[in-house]
Amino acid sequence: MKFKINWDVGIGIGIVILGIFILILTLGMPKSPLGLGPGDYPRVISYGLIITGIILIIQGLKEEPSSQRIYSLNSLKRVGLLVLLGLLYVYLVHYIGFLYLTPFLMVATMYLFGYKKLLWGIIISILFTLLVNFIFYNIFKVPLPVFSLF
Repeated sequence: MKFKINWDVGIGIGIVILGIFILILTLGMPKSPLGLGPGDYPRVISYGLIITGIILIIQGLKEEPSSQRIYSLNSLKRVGLLVLLGLLYVYLVHYIGFLYLTPFLMVATMYLFGYKKLLWGIIISILFTLLVNFIFYNIFKVPLPVFSLF
């Protein structure tokens, strides 16, 4: 039996490795006596990454070789551009703030991956940003970056 790794298996392995890396980084973070500590949310995300990576690996191994998807160069360019946007977001969010910057990233991501209804994209991204800010600030008691240019 010949074992061949397809894209889904390779990406799934990468996601599992990323999840384990994040989990290891959060183990040394202090625990909070009340509410969520600084490492709790990234730890939950790392568990989610590990689980989804394992699911992707299993799906990739079950997939028939003839039905494997072939990714185009354009889709890889879009993923690369999304990675660059993510890095730029991480750099700028400390200066511009979560509330002002996140809707732009969401609209750009939606447009990049084919969602062309700009007005609905703006409305969805603003509402989602407000919802995330409300949840983090009021429920998790985690302050998100605020505007700090002045």
